[in-house]
Amino acid sequence: MSRAKTVAKLFVLRNLLNEPDDRIIARQQGQAFTVRDLRMRAHAWLAILEPHSGERWAVYHRDAFEFLAILQALWHLERTACVPGDNRPGTVQRLSDGVGGVDGFVGDFQGVPTNSTYLTEQSDTALLVLPRWLELNADFPALEIYTSGSTGQPKPISKSFQQIESEVETLEQQWPRPSQNLCNSVVLATVSHQHLYGMTFRLFWPLASGRPFERTLCEYTEDVFHQAVNYEAFSLVSSPSHLGRMNTSVYWSELAGRCEMVISSAAPLHRGDSLKVGELLDTSVREIYGSSETGAIAWRCQQQSEREAFWSALPGVHLLVGTEGETTLKCPYLEDKSGITLADKISVNPDGSFCLEGRIDSIVKVEGKRISLLEIERLLLENSQVKFVKALTIERKRIEIAVVIELSAQGAEQLQNSGRKSLIKTLKALLAEHLEAVLLPRRWRFVTQMPYNTQGKLPLDTLRSMFEKEPVKWPEIVSEQVQKNDVLLVCDIPAGLIYFDGHFSGNPILPGIVQVHWAEAFGRRLLPLQGCFARLENIKFQRVIVPASQVILNLRYDEVKQKLSFEYRSEKGVHSSGRICFE
Repeated sequence: MSRAKTVAKLFVLRNLLNEPDDRIIARQQGQAFTVRDLRMRAHAWLAILEPHSGERWAVYHRDAFEFLAILQALWHLERTACVPGDNRPGTVQRLSDGVGGVDGFVGDFQGVPTNSTYLTEQSDTALLVLPRWLELNADFPALEIYTSGSTGQPKPISKSFQQIESEVETLEQQWPRPSQNLCNSVVLATVSHQHLYGMTFRLFWPLASGRPFERTLCEYTEDVFHQAVNYEAFSLVSSPSHLGRMNTSVYWSELAGRCEMVISSAAPLHRGDSLKVGELLDTSVREIYGSSETGAIAWRCQQQSEREAFWSALPGVHLLVGTEGETTLKCPYLEDKSGITLADKISVNPDGSFCLEGRIDSIVKVEGKRISLLEIERLLLENSQVKFVKALTIERKRIEIAVVIELSAQGAEQLQNSGRKSLIKTLKALLAEHLEAVLLPRRWRFVTQMPYNTQGKLPLDTLRSMFEKEPVKWPEIVSEQVQKNDVLLVCDIPAGLIYFDGHFSGNPILPGIVQVHWAEAFGRRLLPLQGCFARLENIKFQRVIVPASQVILNLRYDEVKQKLSFEYRSEKGVHSSGRICFE
């Protein structure tokens, strides 16, 4: 018998509200929410939407259950849900503008123009009584999602029920359900359902296969633990930016045997992070490769015996590498059956597995989120202070976005009058109207003239070299443990630290004032520290800290006395200690 024939029958997404009333589809801190509950919320949203015309509606809601209810109401009215990745004013403006703009907004948006229809729960009216919910045609355009196009402007991508359900069927062929009842398990997530990856793995696959989802997002990995303790079993849908920062001081051992699987996507997960998470949660980490255009197309799972795992295509997915290195994808849930060309280069092994060789366009991924460098440049050029700009990525401990800017006369004047910090703050505020915080440039350089070469081009190595001499002012954090009012940081002291210059010539040591400054700065970031600096107490400097050494910084905060105790130590003993008092 073929593997496909062993797959249990899936629930049909477009007929979800005709499922039995008592079917559990979501949970919140253990409380169950059924099809009947979803039907009631969909009725409420339907009552809000029905008096208003329009075929395309923008949808945003932080609560995954309410988001699903809005989708169901729109679909019953045979309308398309346009799902942006965020609800920022710049996004709202883009969705409102010109030809192709949405007909209205429903949920929770910021800065909706007064001439646009905006429906929220406050608009609620009496519930409608409906005999039966529609089962829509498979080719109905259920969703419109957005991804960065080659011009830098977000590009709309339409997804029909057929495409959504075909992808879910493919996932179920790859990982068939266990024979036992799944209603006592739950799908947790650190990724938003406002992106296709989150929608597919947090909502659609669980809904179709009978797995309830937790309606509240886990903002931090600590939230995963606090939610998971409420359930007999759970799966986790996450991303490299979260999994790479798993707090090892959490008592994950209390969840031993409960985690069925971890799913990661948005960017390749470092092998070490994958193995660490698998060990902490006692399960496998399944990485998904794909995009908004393609859906999920391949997967991998790191093993102890391998240096780096290869990717394997999902059932029915075919990758064809051309003579010039381009890759054509064909799979059941692509609208274009002739296939599409991937933006990534791949290298295929004899057994059909493959590895990724990098992107071929201007789209990059930072902390697992996709962004067009052209979009950053376009947004900055809207400011009259910017004459020319070039965005790029630089790789440090993590990939960061950097920008090189040639200022206009107005921008140069502000730089001279207000300073570099003020100008960066102004430009960041402009970008923050459109981009999530993690996608904002971390490195900025202002030049009197862009460094074009004799061919009139901007060599990437020249641009990157402009960021190599940035002063190093902080230690490199090897590990971080935070428990209530206690912090333990393992710190590598960079040899190129700016504070070693001139202190002392030929025998550099870390100044005591810098050690105090670091202690206060990390205390304010990691602890509930209140008040302004008042004085120092019991300060002792016993051993010097030298370049390229490793030290442990212990911080303890007394909230009642408003005192932060610190101690730097290493295998050589205690280097310094004391208390910083606040008032």
